[in-house]
Amino acid sequence: MNLEQFFSQFREHIIGINQTFDSPYGVKKVVYADWIASGRLYRPIEEKICNELGPFVANTHTDFYNWCNNDTCLS
Repeated sequence: MNLEQFFSQFREHIIGINQTFDSPYGVKKVVYADWIASGRLYRPIEEKICNELGPFVANTHTDFYNWCNNDTCLS
């Protein structure tokens, strides 16, 4: 197995990896070139954040049901 084959299992979970856009030259594939600074969204991580952390996140300026303390402890 070469490196491209090994990493393909991770690559397929990158959100927007096959994204295209309409340009004056036809439909083009988005080329993402800033992997060092911010990277791309990775679906397994985003789903974990949304499903397991998201229900407990609230505006930090509220004290409704003590949710603000949850956010404060997470940061």
